[in-house]
Amino acid sequence: MNTLKLLLAFFVVTNIFTQAVSQLQQPHRFEKEQRYSDEDFSIIPLKIEGIALVREVNRYKSGNHTWEVTLLDSALQENATLELEIDTRNHLAGYEVSPGAVHLLFVRKDTKGEMDIVSINLKSRESILYKIRPELNFQITHFICAGENFVFGGYVNMESAVLLYMPSINNTKILPGFFQKSTDLVDLRTNYNQTFNVLLVDRVDRDNRKIIFRTFESTGKQLFECSANIDDDMFLHSGISSALEKEDLLVIGTWGKRNSKQASGIYTLSINPFAEQKINRVYFGQLEHYLDYLKPKKIASIKLRTQRSLELGKIPDFTNYVMPFKIVEHTNGFLLLAGSYIPSTTGNPTSRYSTAETNYPSYTPYGSLYPTTRTPAPGYTYGNNVANNQEVKNVHGAVVAFDNAGGVLWDYSIKLEKIKKQSLEQVVDFYTNDDGLLLLYKKESEIRQKEVEFSSGQATEFTDEIRLKDSYDEIRNEDNPTGLIQHWYGSNFYVWGYQTIRNKHNAAKTRQVFYINKVVAP
Repeated sequence: MNTLKLLLAFFVVTNIFTQAVSQLQQPHRFEKEQRYSDEDFSIIPLKIEGIALVREVNRYKSGNHTWEVTLLDSALQENATLELEIDTRNHLAGYEVSPGAVHLLFVRKDTKGEMDIVSINLKSRESILYKIRPELNFQITHFICAGENFVFGGYVNMESAVLLYMPSINNTKILPGFFQKSTDLVDLRTNYNQTFNVLLVDRVDRDNRKIIFRTFESTGKQLFECSANIDDDMFLHSGISSALEKEDLLVIGTWGKRNSKQASGIYTLSINPFAEQKINRVYFGQLEHYLDYLKPKKIASIKLRTQRSLELGKIPDFTNYVMPFKIVEHTNGFLLLAGSYIPSTTGNPTSRYSTAETNYPSYTPYGSLYPTTRTPAPGYTYGNNVANNQEVKNVHGAVVAFDNAGGVLWDYSIKLEKIKKQSLEQVVDFYTNDDGLLLLYKKESEIRQKEVEFSSGQATEFTDEIRLKDSYDEIRNEDNPTGLIQHWYGSNFYVWGYQTIRNKHNAAKTRQVFYINKVVAP
């Protein structure tokens, strides 16, 4: 009997310890009551400097529309609320964050190429308006900040172009080496040293297609270029580059068969301007845990078919819709966060298929290029103020680790339970350290988690309720299509959404709120 008691006590203590270790902390919460007529917020993380909330309000002054910017600190305390007077013809199309500042990009609704940037100093709260008029019929797809300058990627008459705006001299220039037909702009990204990368796919010669990588100084001077041939049986669906947090550079993306909308796997390209480069392929059926969202029999079947196809020199038949969202650099290499999804039957929300006579897939500016640009709110794309109403069913999120040369080290994934969005968004995020990996996503009023211990490979799943402000509060309703959990800085995340809340001490009154909770990983 004593032995049985000891065993029971051991299991209870072990269970409590496991829950304590894995339990997320939610030390701070911000709430703002919402009226039915209020616009939704765009949430801009500022790392340790806090969060900026941006929305349009129903006030006009001198023919301009009023926009409200609320600045929160890292404890979600409101520091300041600013009002901006913006031309009524403009809509918020994107944002960028640089040390000590946030930059809001407004694009003219009815005129391609006319852009305004409002730069807000986070310390002084002062704002500066830059009016950018490139005198080109420019369809913007990418917006970044490099040093003191702003860089825009896009298309002019279906030809890719990169523009550089220098506020210090109020000058816009077009970078040389672009304006080539059948050359597609895939990625535009700022490095940690304030240089920036441009990733292109050159399909001028259908029999000799290339992926081209260039790095520029913040002033637009090209530092180096390297390229690699694309195999005849490959079409590159997407691509993002790392950001030179360390010395190595890696491009990671998805690829499929020619004219295929679904991906057959992941490719990597190690950047070395002094040696010939080759694209490395990874098939989904080769990854250890990528397929864990499927049933065991199906996983075994896909892996077996993959192995047999590769032995015969064929491309395996398993494909899915997948989008790479970000690359995180670490000491042993690179971590890719990607998500698979099922688009609505009315169309592919990430389609980059051109209307050219060849009907050959290309990265046109007329579809969403997320995640290579920071769009301010889900469902909108650059140059388009009409929401994308195509429903997307998110299936699972995955983290794949690569070494510096682009070889796979390990992978893990988390299955998503009935997560539907009106557009393609990054639903899953993650945190990792030397001991393990934590994958998270928001499901209604819960934070779903999967914790992986590297030493044993053991994975455990947990659920945390989203904490409310008052212990007597209770959630009556959560707006399910909106709200996400996203990495913020360090081991900190933020989760946000819209809730209807009733307080038990005043049951006759409910309130509708926008909320953000700070979430700290253990």
